[in-house]
Amino acid sequence: MNFLLQKNFLHKLIISSPRIDHRIPGLLNQSNMAAENIILFDYGWNDEIKKKALLPLEKMVDDEFKGKNFFDKKEYISIYTICYNMCTQRSPFNWSEQLYQKHGEQISAFLISCVVPKLQNQRDEFLLQQLVKSGDNHKIMNKWYRLFFAYLDRYYVKYHALPSLEDAGLAHFKTLVYEQVKTEACAAVISLIDKEREGNTVDRGLIKSCIKIFEDMGMGSLSAYTTDFEAQLLESTKTYYAIKSLVWIHEDSTPDYLIKAEKVIESERQRVAACLNNDSEGKLLKVIDDEVLEKRATELLEKDGSGCRVLLANDKFEDLSRLYKLFSRVPNCLSPVADMLRLHILELGDELISQKQARVDSKDDKDFNDDPQFVKDLLHLHDKFIDLVTAQFAGNSLFQKALKDAFVEIVNRDMGKSRIADILSTFCDRILKTGSVEKFSDEEIEMYLEKTVQIFSYITDKDMFSEIYRNQMAKRLLNQRSASEDMEKLMIGKLKLRCGAQFTGKMEGMLNDLIIGADHTKEFEDHCRDNNTAKGQLGRTEF
Repeated sequence: MNFLLQKNFLHKLIISSPRIDHRIPGLLNQSNMAAENIILFDYGWNDEIKKKALLPLEKMVDDEFKGKNFFDKKEYISIYTICYNMCTQRSPFNWSEQLYQKHGEQISAFLISCVVPKLQNQRDEFLLQQLVKSGDNHKIMNKWYRLFFAYLDRYYVKYHALPSLEDAGLAHFKTLVYEQVKTEACAAVISLIDKEREGNTVDRGLIKSCIKIFEDMGMGSLSAYTTDFEAQLLESTKTYYAIKSLVWIHEDSTPDYLIKAEKVIESERQRVAACLNNDSEGKLLKVIDDEVLEKRATELLEKDGSGCRVLLANDKFEDLSRLYKLFSRVPNCLSPVADMLRLHILELGDELISQKQARVDSKDDKDFNDDPQFVKDLLHLHDKFIDLVTAQFAGNSLFQKALKDAFVEIVNRDMGKSRIADILSTFCDRILKTGSVEKFSDEEIEMYLEKTVQIFSYITDKDMFSEIYRNQMAKRLLNQRSASEDMEKLMIGKLKLRCGAQFTGKMEGMLNDLIIGADHTKEFEDHCRDNNTAKGQLGRTEF
């Protein structure tokens, strides 16, 4: 009998026997190697793998693991060995392809017969609870399938670039279970979120578990979560807060509305951290910013009795801080707030100018520029709003510009008989010369000089101030009425810092001339004293 006949005979013998445990030497090849112990597919799958492992596993899953422990090591190793042997037999008895196919068919059959029926006719939270339970059970079953067929996963799947057993099992769950209930599940989760927004207590753990299912169905990405859940959540949130904000804007004052908006933003942020995917936070808060803040911004700022101008007028610093914090979240919402700040400062500045003009009209003398009260009120106004911009508006450039624009307009207004340059210079002269009614310490003088120079920086015609200040300074120095040479130098230094050396050159020259003159006088007095005994000298003359 030739080799071909021997091989055909062996093949018929194997087909007729479910399992060959005995050795038949020399029939499979021409070498002296021993024949293999061949496992036929039907026997290995039905009698070993399915009967001893998969059906018991399905029973455990279907019974929710009541009264049955998982497989012990001995049981697991036995099934793993069968799968290993079936995947390592030589062709045509290598059953890797068939096992991979059966793996998917068995999972699909179980999902259709046992899992899907339990989800049918379920609604709301009951649907979510059953879906979470089914998802958790499937993960356990999928894990054991992967362990049993680990060798298949390690070699056959990688060699043929097929989905891993875990991914394949998850894909079957997505197709047969998830796709059938995702719409109802999404609506149920959003319903729970809306209930919590209304102040009701809900099961956050259930929401989080459902969100995990949406994430897992993306198979390594967030595509399913984004498309099947997040898009619907954002649309629902938009509708919810559009209605809420409409009610609040009619019922609440601006501060109360802002408090509610602040609480809403924080609660949504906490909900995302506790239940949802972190990538949703920015998108969710953007929807809330649009509906609660941006679309209601004009109404909030102009609301009668509690709008932005009212908050500024009544020094509602906490409310202003909250207003800035919330409006800074929305592009272009801070500009109208800054404009309202500018108008408010202008209004207060006009009141000071009106009071100043009233005092001028009531005076009998002609010294319109000596009005320290006006300067102090102006300095106080400036200090107040510098602090406001720094503390309540975080030093934002929009508000710094609003402050600057307002004071530029105030200090350059036509004040009738008075000019702001005269008034500021006269105020400096008042605190820098001796004999003033008010007594100032060096610290107070330095403080007033610094604040006055800040106001001076807003004057457009700075040369006028320079001329007036220089004349008054000359009188102080020549009449020896300057209270402190150090304070004179300090003021010149402050002006020099803001306007440059050319602006203060003549003032510095005046001080230098006095210093040189003092040195010459001392030299002359020393000369006279040294020569006062000589005949004809002028040692006794007072110059």
